[in-house]
Amino acid sequence: MQFQVPQFIETEDKIIGPLTLRQFLYVVGAGGLSFILFFTVEMWLWILLSIFLMAISLSLAFVKIGGRSLIHIGLSAFGFYWRPQAYVWQPEHPEVQKNKESMQAVAKPGSSIEDIISGLALKNVWRNLQTGTKTSAKQFTGKLEERYEVFQRLSGERRAARRVDYR
Repeated sequence: MQFQVPQFIETEDKIIGPLTLRQFLYVVGAGGLSFILFFTVEMWLWILLSIFLMAISLSLAFVKIGGRSLIHIGLSAFGFYWRPQAYVWQPEHPEVQKNKESMQAVAKPGSSIEDIISGLALKNVWRNLQTGTKTSAKQFTGKLEERYEVFQRLSGERRAARRVDYR
């Protein structure tokens, strides 16, 4: 039995002519508020406020930035500025001397394919640059053997695969 897969699930339905319900409510809300202002304020102020209200309602209804509506952009910006920002300061290690020899020892070019695939080579280089220390080869291969297993295909190509133990 075949089932139809819905295609355009992120597009809103056009309910009132070419407008979606949300767009229609923005425009009608601004029109209704403008209608009320017509009877409560003077003519020159009503014209200014009506132009301002219609500009805001049309921009909320039709403007999209990066595929997102203007109201979502505004709410995201408000949430960003309202929430506290966390800044983490990490001091440098003054006791570690960084000279030319230690930098060359850390960034050695002889990385194997297993190191690169497992991502440990990059982690080790970054840790060595930060701390100025080196990980021994036994520690490195021990971590590699815990997570990955190297196997050889019939073509002779070597690959590393994640080891999964179902115990």
